Amino acid sequence: MALEEDKPSLESLLDDFSHPNPNIYKKAYIDLIEYWPVVAMQKLLMNLSVKEMEVRRRSVQALGYFGNDAIFPVAKLFLSSENIVLRTSCLKVLVQIVSKERYSILPNELIEVINLSIIDDNVQITLAVISLLRQLEKKGLPQLIKLSRDRNILRAKASITALGEIDDPSAKNCLMELKEDTSLDILIRESVISSLEFFQNSHQN
Repeated sequence: MALEEDKPSLESLLDDFSHPNPNIYKKAYIDLIEYWPVVAMQKLLMNLSVKEMEVRRRSVQALGYFGNDAIFPVAKLFLSSENIVLRTSCLKVLVQIVSKERYSILPNELIEVINLSIIDDNVQITLAVISLLRQLEKKGLPQLIKLSRDRNILRAKASITALGEIDDPSAKNCLMELKEDTSLDILIRESVISSLEFFQNSHQN
């Protein structure tokens, strides 16, 4: 256990957070969480809506290191705002978290964020929530299968692409059924064929 005198200062870690060297700023993420978790959480959440894209990107990455502890505050922030930049950043944090966590039961806050996001027609929100469902793998499949027939072409195409990346029979069956649907829009059909080929090449010997 580190001695108190070895504890890095908050100011030095925040300086390292902006360092161009990835080894340095990624270590700063870990040290911020270990030594200054409460302050770090507050600071990083505030950064999710700043104009500087690089600050937002690094804050998303850093919050991902908090794991499940960040689910509630990030979801709460998402649900309390209409700001698209902030909401998109929150979704990206959740993508980072669920890519590392394996949930037997999804947190209610996460479900609420997903349910609101999948009916949002904003392009950034759509792509981010589909990425989130993709990271949930089998737990995201029911939503992805449903969204593959969505009237919103971007939402449908993104869902179809995600289905091709999930190794599960229900994903393949959905793609096969879509392929046989002669009423599909040509853009959707092209995505189905591409995703089905990717699925077969990636998940079968």
